[in-house]
Parts: sequence; C-alpha cells; structure tokens
Amino acid sequence: MSNVGGVLFTIDIARCTGCYACSIACKDRASLPDEVDWLRVETHEGGTYPQTTLTYRVVHCFHCAHPACATACPSGAIDRDARGLIQIDAELCVACGACAEACPFHAVALGPQGFASKCDACTDETAAEWEPTCARACPTRALHYGSPEQDLPSGRIADPQFDDHGIGPAVRYLRRVR
Repeated sequence: MSNVGGVLFTIDIARCTGCYACSIACKDRASLPDEVDWLRVETHEGGTYPQTTLTYRVVHCFHCAHPACATACPSGAIDRDARGLIQIDAELCVACGACAEACPFHAVALGPQGFASKCDACTDETAAEWEPTCARACPTRALHYGSPEQDLPSGRIADPQFDDHGIGPAVRYLRRVR
C-alpha cells in the first residue's frame, strides 16, 4: 500500500451496501456522459449455500506510486501533480487508449472520441481539506480519504485478497475480522 502525498483512500467493504451513491455523485460532480465512469462498484459473490456472501468493492483511480497508465502513455499526458496525484493533461492526450489498457484496476475511462479521463481525487475539494465527493456522498461512511496513519476501525483488518499489482495504489480495503 502506498500513500501519495501523505493521503490514502480507505474503503470499508464491510460497510458498503452497493447503493452507488458514490458513483452517481462522482458522475454528477465531473459532469460525465452516461458512457463514462470514473468510479465503479464491483459486486462479488462468494460462499456456498446456505453460507453465501455478497460484497461490493468501490474502484477508481488510486493514484499509484508507480502508475502503469503513465508509463504506457506515449504522449506524456499522464503525470504526477505537485500534491502527488496522477493527472491527465487533456491537451496532450492522443486518444490511443494505451493508458486504459495498462491500468490493472481499469480506472482510466475512454470517452466517445477515445480521449482518456479518470478520477482526479476531487483536487479542488481535497486541496481545501474536504473529503472527495464520493466519500461525502456515501451514506454508510464506507469511503474515506485521509492519513494512512489513522488507526483501523474496531473489528476491521486490511483485506488480504486485494491485489495491488505491485504498483503501489494509495488505497486500503478493509474487511471485518472473522
């Protein structure tokens, strides 16, 4: 787990109910067209009857320490800003899709003309020390953006099933202690 600029996304999958409020708020804030999503909610089914499980995992750009999207970009459109967040310069994007193909989290969205965009960590809001729109919209408080030194909530552990693909995503998924 990496922490870019001293911050970290924490996603408590034990609290997420799959309501999509985070996704809708993100889409609204960024004025995204219907076919473009910067944040998605994945559904994971597990177990066997009668002990089945259903969990949700929020996925967006995690502003990785070693971003595969930036390495793959032939035009240099993807780079780290002064706060350590990975940003896409729309003026430099050549709409090749290499960044979307390279991201193991599928966090880069390609618009109708093929130009890349992604979660910008609500840079204006987080610079003002607000939580990003997705976290503020979450009715169960499953999303948080803040210090990685913060203690884990009671009864939670880091999700051992999360694959960080060795690129240092600034995210920590939490599960219930069993």
